[in-house]
Amino acid sequence: MTLARGTDRLESSRLVLRRVTHADLPFFTRIHALPEVAENLYPQGRPRTPEETATWLEYTLASYEKFALGYLAVVRKSDGLLIGRCGLMDMVVESAEPAQGIRKGWFGREGAPADLALTFECELGYTLDPAAWGQGYATEAARCVRDYARDVLGWSYAVSAILRQNARSRRVAERSGARADGHMHVVGLTWDRWVWPFHDTRTGH
Repeated sequence: MTLARGTDRLESSRLVLRRVTHADLPFFTRIHALPEVAENLYPQGRPRTPEETATWLEYTLASYEKFALGYLAVVRKSDGLLIGRCGLMDMVVESAEPAQGIRKGWFGREGAPADLALTFECELGYTLDPAAWGQGYATEAARCVRDYARDVLGWSYAVSAILRQNARSRRVAERSGARADGHMHVVGLTWDRWVWPFHDTRTGH
């Protein structure tokens, strides 16, 4: 849930980040179906169906309880409008770089093989309604989650999987202190791997 017990929300200057609820399903169904959103998230840029988004929402709700992780709904303070999602999700990668090819990864540990040495990580992800793009909200939300994971949860780092063509997400990571760290192959796509070194953003070292 990226929220410790007793914490029901995170806040930044312009945003509130709260747990996703069933009432948010229409919003996420709409943005997951937008081509300009889907092209940076899914194989072949295929928009998600309403059924796929409903499954995603149930997985997110379950991950709050199972892993204490999950996307949070991003709400704009000025008008109370839901504008996107940002949070930390379960991610698994091969522990060793293969002799040939690119390291494999999995969004969620359910699909990871049992016969490989694996590293369990968390992915810091963010997806906003295109209507809210270009206003700094993604950077503000990502930094809010980053700071909470660092200062309250005590984590040392997280990763982001960003497709090469997704310049907007790359700029958010760059502006927030993340650094490029090779590539990984997940859900049939090759992603740039970005590492958010939380201690760097706090101490400057």
